[in-house]
Amino acid sequence: MAQQDTTLYHLRTVEIFGKPAEVFASGSRVSTLDSSFISTYASGSVADALLARTPVFLKTNGPSGIAVPAFRGTSPTHTAVLWNGLNISQPALGQNDMALLPLSSIGSIAVQHGAAGATYGSGAIGGAVLLNSASRQEPGFGADVMQEVGSFGRYFSSASARYSGQKVSVAFSGYHLAAENDFTFRDYGRIGAPTRRQDQAQVAQHGFTQDLSWQLSPNTRLALHGWYTYANREVPPALGAANTNAEQLDRNLRLMTELNHSSNWGETSVKAAVFNDYLHFTDNSNHSTTDINTYQAQVEQTYTYARRWSLRGGLNLQHFEADVQGYGRQVTEDRASAFLLFRYDPSKRLDLSLNLRQAFVKGYNPTPAPTLGGNWLMLEHKEHKLYLKGNVSGSYRVPTLNERFWQPGGNPDIKPEQGWSFETGLRHRYTLGPVHLDSEVSVYRMLVDNWIQWMPVTSGYWSPRNLQKVRTQGIELSSRASTTLGSWQLAATGAYTYTAAEQVKAYEGNQELNRQLAHVPLHKAQLSTDLSFRAWTLLGHLTHTGFRYTDNSNVSSLPGYTLLNLALQKKFTLGQYPLVASLRSDNVTDRTYTVLENMPMPPRSLAVGLRFVIP
Repeated sequence: MAQQDTTLYHLRTVEIFGKPAEVFASGSRVSTLDSSFISTYASGSVADALLARTPVFLKTNGPSGIAVPAFRGTSPTHTAVLWNGLNISQPALGQNDMALLPLSSIGSIAVQHGAAGATYGSGAIGGAVLLNSASRQEPGFGADVMQEVGSFGRYFSSASARYSGQKVSVAFSGYHLAAENDFTFRDYGRIGAPTRRQDQAQVAQHGFTQDLSWQLSPNTRLALHGWYTYANREVPPALGAANTNAEQLDRNLRLMTELNHSSNWGETSVKAAVFNDYLHFTDNSNHSTTDINTYQAQVEQTYTYARRWSLRGGLNLQHFEADVQGYGRQVTEDRASAFLLFRYDPSKRLDLSLNLRQAFVKGYNPTPAPTLGGNWLMLEHKEHKLYLKGNVSGSYRVPTLNERFWQPGGNPDIKPEQGWSFETGLRHRYTLGPVHLDSEVSVYRMLVDNWIQWMPVTSGYWSPRNLQKVRTQGIELSSRASTTLGSWQLAATGAYTYTAAEQVKAYEGNQELNRQLAHVPLHKAQLSTDLSFRAWTLLGHLTHTGFRYTDNSNVSSLPGYTLLNLALQKKFTLGQYPLVASLRSDNVTDRTYTVLENMPMPPRSLAVGLRFVIP
């Protein structure tokens, strides 16, 4: 996992078409996923990438189920997901299913750990996932075709084409995924725990992306982005439960236009988007439909003065139109937020950021969310550099539409969440010729008031309630080493996280106080390796997830598990064009495990792929 070094980022006098928001995240932990991993695992999803290359815990109920991220002990609704700078979290659920976001449609992925409400708005209490379309390529034409066949009836196909000229660049991509997911497992929900085959986990997905960029003038660019995904998935029953033949159909259409202009007044960015999120759930006894249109506009102005400081101000507007069967009526809502981001570099050894965001939502106006952070090069000696970093951040989350309007169970009196995060740490960088070592340790503490959690009210339905105060705190350690030895290129990354998440104050009752929240692993560790020799590349990642309690009373728990995934690539040439053959195995040691209670996960699997590239 390559770390973005905001400490060494020097602001330039003229930088056309904007700076990434991460530049205004001094003192925060921001990481980017390396392009070699995204290329190797192009047949996977964003969920696979986060699981393999970040310390983020993903909650999933199987290969055909949803996969939602949870940062630093928070819930999936505390993660903001942005696409080209705009929030794409589903308004009804307040989260994104990462299993529906294919890597083949993504240009780059960045992850900001910790509270980022001042920068990304509602929901960015635990962290943010930043997705961007592919950037402009080298001039000329390029194409890419991929086919992969894997275990349990899995077939993946993708194709892309792009052209970049002096003024116009255009790119298209499409993919198709079909999987039976008919793996065998021990059914501990039946007497004798017989071995049986999963027969309710089929998946059919497809989608496409379109990116068009037009250089109107040397200082002005117009871009159009489109992203469509479709998924029809069978929902497997839990062990011991009857099969209700549940299925879920998801359709997501995202359209965005973006105008960027650079002048003596700085950099101006205007974005307008229309998102449609459609979900249809059926089983033997009922069905439910969710159809939501989101209209979003954002205006930003960034001004940079020499190498010293940069100021970005902006306004974001959102309008929701929700036609949800579970509400019993159509719901509309308007949201607005104003933000100001300030980056100041008083010297080459110190950079500071001060950000502020104020949201406006009828009936739920949260208090302002500020962030103050900094990086200081406190020690520099020969090949060693040691940085001290830290930040204090405010964040908030407006209740989702389901939390307020779902019938029965919706709570119109639910309160918005408000959080404060405190983080500090050290970062060490060592460079000697081809040897690079980058290590980081972060210690954080987060307090969230009115944390929202769904709880059973009767045997018939659940309802959200506010926990008075939740505290999450922990330690994150990571180290990456890389070197080049002749034709060999080697890299290894190790990471460990300790996460304690507890309810420390309650509006009613105290039986769940000072106990680890459900489905939050106390320990998580990773080891990733990248080894290249001439035309060969070997990637591996070993992940250990500690035990998790299945309830807030800490009565029952799930055991920890360790997974090993390996991928081998070989590059050939077909005439003048590259041809890449790949062999991948997930869960190499054939470990039996579950992420969520009574939901079996696949055993060892194999996948063989072939990729033809016109660079």
